[in-house]
Parts: sequence; structure tokens; C-alpha cells
Amino acid sequence: MKKQFLLPTLAVLGLLFFQGTSKKTTDSENSLHVMEADMPANVKAVVDQKCYGCHNAESKNEKGKKKLDWDAFEASKRSKQLAAKGKILEVLENGDMPPAKFLENKPEGKLTESELATLMEWSKSKKK
Repeated sequence: MKKQFLLPTLAVLGLLFFQGTSKKTTDSENSLHVMEADMPANVKAVVDQKCYGCHNAESKNEKGKKKLDWDAFEASKRSKQLAAKGKILEVLENGDMPPAKFLENKPEGKLTESELATLMEWSKSKKK
């Protein structure tokens, strides 16, 4: 009679043990969570409000998406992020973002001095 209860008891204990273990995440999931934690809230706010509309995977702006896709940026390795930040800084320093043609139709998209300073300071940093 004891043998009849041993197998079901072991099975239940095994399920309880495995249910408590955490699932493994992929590298891209880890990168995304790290990026979200490492990007300062003030930078993320500017990106979300002024940049993300044209620079995301779902954007209809093919040129903007090709130049910088924030979704891909957040999922990329640190070395690629640092290279992208260098390009972002260059574009901001040259006054090329947002483009004049875009601002003709959407003047509210213009970066304020404070927003520009925030993005430039972040772009200069060696942190993610």
C-alpha cells in the first residue's frame, strides 16, 4: 500500500519544486530590462515624447526608423548602444534633429533647450 502513494507523492513534490524555479530569459529580454533600468527617467521621457514617434520599429517613417530604431537600440549590446549614442550626439550638435521639414508640419516636436541638453548629456555618457 505504501508503494501506491509513493509515486504520486513524489510527482506532486516534483511539480511544486519546479513551479517555484524562475524561468530563464533570453539575452534580448535581459538587455531590454537592463536598458530600461539604466536609461534615466528624464531621458526616457524626452525620447518617448519627442523621438520615439519616428524612430521605432512600427514607424511609417522608413528613413527615421533606418537611422535609429529605439526598440532595436534598447535590445542591442552595450557596444552598439555606445556607438549609437555617438551618432545621436553628432546629430544633436549639428542641429539636424528633429529635421526642419518635420518641424514645419509639427512645430511642437521641437526640442526645448532643456530637452536638448538632457539628450546631449546622456549621449556623452559612457553608461548605457
